[in-house]
Amino acid sequence: MKKLLNKFSFVIVAGLMAVLITGCAKKPDKDKMVAEINNFQLMVDDFMHEAEFSLSGATKEQIFQDVVVKELLLQEAQKNSLDKNRRFMKEIEDYWKQALIKRLIFIKGEEFLATVKVGKDEVKAQYDFMAKESEGRIKPYEQMAQRIEGDLKIRKARALLDQWVAKIRNNAKIKKYDRVFDSIVIEKADNQDGGTNEE
Repeated sequence: MKKLLNKFSFVIVAGLMAVLITGCAKKPDKDKMVAEINNFQLMVDDFMHEAEFSLSGATKEQIFQDVVVKELLLQEAQKNSLDKNRRFMKEIEDYWKQALIKRLIFIKGEEFLATVKVGKDEVKAQYDFMAKESEGRIKPYEQMAQRIEGDLKIRKARALLDQWVAKIRNNAKIKKYDRVFDSIVIEKADNQDGGTNEE
């Protein structure tokens, strides 16, 4: 059951956001409506978005049936007012924050990656280091140069990204209230294998 919920969790959140957005939208274009599921209009764009997250090799009909089940479960959750539950709203907020930060990091990483330069001497020096570490068990330089250059670019971009984050932190005004902070007690989870405890 847990695996089923995990499988649907991302798409249910996306579906909820779609419901909230379409609730404020204009009357949908019938020519772009794939289906009506109770009061929900499934549009072509929504269906294509769902298809992006479907299992590899799934047919169009299988994707549609999955969408129907997810939407009906979502509607049932809303009937039971689970969408107004405080914990659920916090989960949505946490997901939104994580997705936004991930998007920002990706965009800035791409920007830095586009600006960094790697010289041939750097590539050769890295190759020589790798050859020494592997005691000569390495492919010829000509076969490795492009990959090494790419790896070095990524390293440099990451370093620039770290510097950018550090700069943001250094320029921020952060005031920590030690009295309140010190009074917080964090209980350690019983599950020490990296998993999560179910309530």
